[in-house]
Amino acid sequence: MKIVRKNELITYEPKGHYNMLAQRAYGKNETGNEILTIGLSQFLPGGGAENSVVKDNMELVYYIVQGEMTLTTPEGTTVLKAGDSVGFKAGEERSVKNESSEVACMLVIAGVN
Repeated sequence: MKIVRKNELITYEPKGHYNMLAQRAYGKNETGNEILTIGLSQFLPGGGAENSVVKDNMELVYYIVQGEMTLTTPEGTTVLKAGDSVGFKAGEERSVKNESSEVACMLVIAGVN
């Protein structure tokens, strides 16, 4: 068992992200886990993540903790609000942007098959 306290979160800069703060709570570097990575992303108004594709052998979940994020996929655009979640499988494309005037907070959970 490994407990990670709030003040122990690792701040990092994910490629293709802007106007945001990314912190990892659980992953290979923090806990030695090879399967799950859990991060907390806080997006300032206008912040987001450019279009990217989920890596092979990976599944990804976004859970909106606070605020709202606009999600764009090849199927269209939708607004995710606090309490909403969305899952992606390997090969799926997505981008997100905080188009509101408030900070948005999103829990990001990634698993490797």
